[in-house]
Amino acid sequence: MTALAPLRSDGVAFLAASATMAVLVEGLKVLAKAGVYPTTFTRKLLHMAAGPVFILTWPWFGKQPSSAVWAAAVPACMTAKFALVGAGLIQQDADVKLMSRTGDRRELLRGPLLYGAVFCAATVLGFRSATAGGALMALCAGDGMADVIGRRFGRRHKLPWSPQKSWAGSAAFTASAFAGSMGAVSLFHHWGWSSSAAADLALPLLAASVAAAAAESLPVPEIDNVVAPLCFALAMRALAPP
Repeated sequence: MTALAPLRSDGVAFLAASATMAVLVEGLKVLAKAGVYPTTFTRKLLHMAAGPVFILTWPWFGKQPSSAVWAAAVPACMTAKFALVGAGLIQQDADVKLMSRTGDRRELLRGPLLYGAVFCAATVLGFRSATAGGALMALCAGDGMADVIGRRFGRRHKLPWSPQKSWAGSAAFTASAFAGSMGAVSLFHHWGWSSSAAADLALPLLAASVAAAAAESLPVPEIDNVVAPLCFALAMRALAPP
């Protein structure tokens, strides 16, 4: 089975993918502004949903080497805009409310900026590969669920080396990253991008998820958006080289 037919050109695919991501962000901004859900929930929902939604736009791009650059331009443009908001060059209170924990616009220059940079790097370096798809799932599903489950069930059993994090959160990271990466590889195999089925890569994906969870558990909150997917990618390169 092959992927869906690409759109007329990579430029058109870029516009369509950008519009899709904008709908996601703007929709969550509306929910945050209306107070339908707590801001912590809408922020985490964006963190977890952006990767899967972005990956679903990949079939719209072509097969040329430049197609990966066009695809990476989608998160690059979004990240650049958020960086301008964080620097105070653009006034967007809704963006700050959606993506910051404290309401300080400068937060957008740390975690969200690194989050977007990982999207760009994964797309340029591993477009449509199991490693890139899995790394994005580790960042989105793994890191996202670690926070959700850790906050609810990890208040008592903290990690000795990282008191702000818990065993429950790390277990949730591993399970969610593994499930998400298995789903991504299944999709890539179905679309003809991966010669290996998800079952064939189950052990490497599980090991990479454990490695990413270990990296995320370290007391480095400002850069965990980078170290977790990076460790996932390095583990996959070592255990299942292309």
